Amino acid sequence: MKRKKSIFFLLAWNDYRIFQGISRYVHEAKWHMDTRHFFLKMLPKGQFADGMITMYHHDPTVRRYIRERAKSIPTVILGTQNPGLHDVPMVKPDNHAAGTLAAEHLYNRFHKNYGWFASDLCPSGKERKEAFEKQVKEFGFSCIDLSCGRSKLNEKTVIGKLRKAPKPLGVMTRDDHDAAVLIDLCEQAGFKTPGDVAVIGVGDIESLCAFSPIPVSSISLNMDELGYRSAAVLDKIMSGRKAPLQTVIQPGAVKERISTAGLAITRPSLKEAVSFIDTEFHKLLTTDDIAAAAGVSRRQLYTIFQSEMRCSPTDYLLGVRLKHARNMISDNHLNLYEIAEATGFNTARTLNRAFHQQFGVSPSQWQKTRNDTT
Repeated sequence: MKRKKSIFFLLAWNDYRIFQGISRYVHEAKWHMDTRHFFLKMLPKGQFADGMITMYHHDPTVRRYIRERAKSIPTVILGTQNPGLHDVPMVKPDNHAAGTLAAEHLYNRFHKNYGWFASDLCPSGKERKEAFEKQVKEFGFSCIDLSCGRSKLNEKTVIGKLRKAPKPLGVMTRDDHDAAVLIDLCEQAGFKTPGDVAVIGVGDIESLCAFSPIPVSSISLNMDELGYRSAAVLDKIMSGRKAPLQTVIQPGAVKERISTAGLAITRPSLKEAVSFIDTEFHKLLTTDDIAAAAGVSRRQLYTIFQSEMRCSPTDYLLGVRLKHARNMISDNHLNLYEIAEATGFNTARTLNRAFHQQFGVSPSQWQKTRNDTT
């Protein structure tokens, strides 16, 4: 019977989704998983494995162990930070894409003031910050740094920066942990999240995001795919094939929660108009109806929408209707005519045409795509 290949895991942060991704490939390849360090923090001695998947560790003893083991067995680094190995393949998240996604998410919530926060310095944070600031600049805005730079995190310093910053403020944090830290500091400073400071993290770690006092919006890093691809790259090099020095995994979608909910608008009349549309979208509304609800003229209504939300009142109304229609189509409980009536489109034909113009596919095609991927 052919001996199974043994793979050693030396991971620094044990996200179960990474473990699941690696396990999935291991099952397909029929390898043996050496999980002694993953569960028991043991560092085995001797020639014990055919390959190793590892990460950067803050413990210098562990880093020395990694460097020594990598001399004799094929190794793959998972993550952005290198533990001191040369010419070793890395499988890492696309931190630049994550930073861009965060900026786009806040921009689509109509933010004009932006900030960045990290509790310390690391390569992944540097890449995310660079991309976030670049995208914000392309949108025509600037970004303030709420962090403490190379100094140790000082809560008073961050709170002082928060108090000086213009509001409402949209902030990207290095990860979900830092998002939770910043939300706590906002509360200490007397600021509301998301009303005064909207916060988006990275990682979509449910234990931090969904169950925090204020659920945190976050960008998925496709942790399962990171794990799976790291094992696939290791398989290549163990088979004597050449693997790229860097394999970059694209992030998933933004998981929107309360920390970025709502729109960054300040004019009372615009808030009234938006609130009216958000609650009455299912009715056959006219621009005059919206202007009357906001207490402004039709011309003023167009002006305030264009200046703060970069769209017309009818554009915003259409977007709200399509968002609700897409959710109803996803639920798959109503037919298209019923959804059209419930979302203010009146006829299935009108909904079908608007949906196709916005998303490039018909409602039925979009639903089929969703069903195929779930």
